[in-house]
Amino acid sequence: MRAAAIFPAPAPAPHRADPRLLRAIAQALADLGDIELPDTAPTAEDARNLAAIPQLYLASELEQAGLLRTAELVAGLFASGSITQPLGPTAQLLATFWQGRRERLSAEERQQLFAQVFEPADFYPLMQALCEGLANQLDNPPRASDVHARVAMAEAADALGGWLAPHAAGMAQFAATDILQALSQATHFLRDRLLQAAFGVHDLWGLVGAVGSAQGQGLGTARQRVELGRHGAEVLGWLARSVTQAYAFDPASADGQRLMSSAEGWLMAWSSLHRHDERRVALPA
Repeated sequence: MRAAAIFPAPAPAPHRADPRLLRAIAQALADLGDIELPDTAPTAEDARNLAAIPQLYLASELEQAGLLRTAELVAGLFASGSITQPLGPTAQLLATFWQGRRERLSAEERQQLFAQVFEPADFYPLMQALCEGLANQLDNPPRASDVHARVAMAEAADALGGWLAPHAAGMAQFAATDILQALSQATHFLRDRLLQAAFGVHDLWGLVGAVGSAQGQGLGTARQRVELGRHGAEVLGWLARSVTQAYAFDPASADGQRLMSSAEGWLMAWSSLHRHDERRVALPA
């Protein structure tokens, strides 16, 4: 028997990299310096842009609730003489609101703006993730197992803040003032008891609901939108203030408790709105 059959031939020596090539690669990496990945977290400048977002978000949900639509319809009815009951000082408020209608953003312009700033397909999932992250900050002092929850909350805040910041610049800053002024005027006269009595309702949301029902929207939907706006504005206000503070807050403090309560309230309203929409879809035509 041949020796080669018993002792296999030795494996070839591993190929050694050319030292000159290794030095060239090392020098190239050194020349590149530190490579920084792009940071999507909001900056201090973004925080200034985000300052207008809480009230603009509240306005967007009130828009979907039909508040300004109701105010414009009521003012139009008053201007046409369809409301004959004496309204006292509210009559002048209605007249002023109607006269200024062409100076305000139209319903179509408002809806376009809100759709650009709070694109539903992106905004609501990001907002839901942040509210869930805040609602999970319940233990004080935090346990070791809560570190993951804190990290998840900070990541959700970075994601929403980083997404909202560019949407909050430019036109949104100017439009917020116009829309909020219109909302202030509208709520002023829509709260008037004499006006509500003229429509056979007992409060502002009864009036909004009466108009919404005539246009196919139930009162429940309007109230859920109001809850979304009210609680969401609180959460987004905290987000804008906390961008430069690493989203730190004390869950045991009064402010922390209010923040977590708002996050829970937003989640409940969002869930309730979805259930309402699903029931509507399930109804026979």
